[in-house]
Amino acid sequence: MILTDYRGTFYSTARTRHGRCTMDVERVCRRLSDAGLHPEVIPLAELDLGADLQGVPVLYTSSEDAGLLYKSWIEDLVLALETAGARTIPSYRFLRAHHNKAMMEALRFQLFPKEAARLHTRTFGTLEELASTSLDGPWPKVVKSAYGAGSAYVALAAGHAELTRVARRFSRVADLRAGVREHVKRALRREHHPHSLHRQKFVVQDFIPGLAGDFKVLRLGERYYTLYRRNRAGDFRASGSGDFDFHSDGGVDRGALLDYAEQVADTIGTPLVSLDIGFDGAQFHLIEFQCLHFGTVTAEESTHYHLRDGGSWRPVQERCDIEAVFSEAIARHLAR
Repeated sequence: MILTDYRGTFYSTARTRHGRCTMDVERVCRRLSDAGLHPEVIPLAELDLGADLQGVPVLYTSSEDAGLLYKSWIEDLVLALETAGARTIPSYRFLRAHHNKAMMEALRFQLFPKEAARLHTRTFGTLEELASTSLDGPWPKVVKSAYGAGSAYVALAAGHAELTRVARRFSRVADLRAGVREHVKRALRREHHPHSLHRQKFVVQDFIPGLAGDFKVLRLGERYYTLYRRNRAGDFRASGSGDFDFHSDGGVDRGALLDYAEQVADTIGTPLVSLDIGFDGAQFHLIEFQCLHFGTVTAEESTHYHLRDGGSWRPVQERCDIEAVFSEAIARHLAR
């Protein structure tokens, strides 16, 4: 099954069709049919959770709507599909981690514990929990809202005071009426046990020095596409900079980068994954990852991809047909 949203869109690409960011579902279906599969396109609202779903492969879309209200409903459905025995691609935990850095970091602890320990990663649900916590490791610290893309809600804190200011801003709950009620209760009721007004979850982790930029690596089936992103001028952030280079290796051995990306992608185990990777001059760092609904400009604007060929990597010159590459990756994944 291919599940589409209320706008009829599916997955995500850098190209826009009819004013929407979507893959061409008809082309995906034709490609999957050519591979011997029999896709059925179903709007999410028409999904029958009472049907026999045992072993049925399900591809679906996600959402980055404000407040993630629509995405939370998609999460309900995908979890129900897994409970019914469907083969969701990717699994629910990776949907939960999409546009949710707190969940992504929780998965990092499970999948890449050494990396998480090296970054002293901590996640918090309220500002009050941060205030009662002693943080290990050196300063400065990177603070990330659990939500947001393109580094819009990522900041650097030089010390505890700045960390508290940033976390207060990132975690603030924008509900004026509830805030007024809470302040009134605190003023009038001596026995009132306060509720937090800063409940937007956020992440705190060590800053990685020595990064002039990072690499975006897309694993689409057996194909690996790379893009070097330079940091913004006078900034530590590369995401959202728009300073892309499809040919630069950023002073890094390309084979070593691809080896690391392959190791990470194999550990995650999904046929499609987007990796943000940094190199500090001594070792690679997995900055972030997503397994669905990620931008595909790294593939669509590349002139080539890399393919594992024995013990080395072979560049293959080709303009990316994203629907064809997507479908090939899914077909091979299902054939295993």
